[in-house]
Amino acid sequence: MNYKERISALKSFKRAVSSGETTDSVSGISTEISDWSGYADTKFDDYVDTIQKDCKTLAGRKTEFLAAIDTIISNIQSQFDYEYSTYSYILSTTYNSKSASKNKSLKISAINNLWIDESVKAALKSHL
Repeated sequence: MNYKERISALKSFKRAVSSGETTDSVSGISTEISDWSGYADTKFDDYVDTIQKDCKTLAGRKTEFLAAIDTIISNIQSQFDYEYSTYSYILSTTYNSKSASKNKSLKISAINNLWIDESVKAALKSHL
């Protein structure tokens, strides 16, 4: 999987995670139920309190997780940008001044011989 495919897959995964419901929709729930008292009332209070804490924790973890995905995407994009800028000199290099087609062919050959990601090679070739 090349850099661009990884970025696309991570963005798709992030969209799927983002669309999932993890909002804290129970924080305002009241535990007051008329005619309940004693152990049942305490047990229900504890249950609602646990659910409220879990919802709050999950919402926070989702935010952290999505931020981690953004960091990974940014790192991959940075690596792509670095490789592209490192080898973009090939685009302006003249290998054969007598023949434009031969010059282009030699540039393509030079790009193909690089040990870089295929998406970087494709981006370089698209600017020939």
